[in-house]
Amino acid sequence: MIDIFHYTNYRLFLKASYEELKATHKAFSYRYFSQKCGYKSPNFLKMIIDGQRNLSEESIEKFIEFFKLKKKEADYFRLLVQFNQAKTNQTKTDLAQKILKHSAFKRMHPLSRDHFEYYSKWYYVAIRELLATRKIKLDAATISELLTPNVPVKDVEEALESLLRLGLIEKKQNRLAQKQELITTGDEVSSAAIASYHKNMMLLAGDSIDTIDRSLRDISSVTVSLSRENISELKLLIQKFRKEVMELSEQDQNKQTVYQVGIQMFPLSKVED
Repeated sequence: MIDIFHYTNYRLFLKASYEELKATHKAFSYRYFSQKCGYKSPNFLKMIIDGQRNLSEESIEKFIEFFKLKKKEADYFRLLVQFNQAKTNQTKTDLAQKILKHSAFKRMHPLSRDHFEYYSKWYYVAIRELLATRKIKLDAATISELLTPNVPVKDVEEALESLLRLGLIEKKQNRLAQKQELITTGDEVSSAAIASYHKNMMLLAGDSIDTIDRSLRDISSVTVSLSRENISELKLLIQKFRKEVMELSEQDQNKQTVYQVGIQMFPLSKVED
């Protein structure tokens, strides 16, 4: 029996459930499913799994009945469908929060909340980088004062605990230090927080025009017109620059300040096919 609480994408859950039924029941097929659920298309389930179609509220209930989902499983399935089919980043983020609060999901994914917080709150990343700039012992109160803008001590303490659980920082010689661990976006719940992260950083960039001395920042932009071919070329240039910035930081043996380097590229006119 496939456990739905292992999944953050309902289509992957349906794919796994289909494969299990196919392996244990020779007569089971996409056509069989459509006949049982009353769908005209023999490949309705396949189109859902492949992302070619979305589930309506009526179909959600049919799927719940066919796969014999119990109440908690059914509630979670409905939530996953809403989450995966959400049309705006804000809706997706709000639904991700609900998934994280689901008791069964929390048991299966104890670190998912920490991953979500890491991406959705700008100062988690900043705190981790700050620990690479100082060789002295930093406590939550000191970190709170060093961050720009300042973050409440309580929030810093929660961030430090979360970063420790994720293995992104460690206690070393009676002080906190950055660990060279890679962190990926992980499941779709964590990925939903990425949009919030970028929005928050762009808001901080806007605020810095008024709050940070010009000698300590660089806010610049250029408006250009490009062909489709050169749009791809520009993306490669941005990737190259981002890599060079990372290498510059890695080679720096006397880090003193945490900086956010943001690069935005977006159309100001409709993109022609």
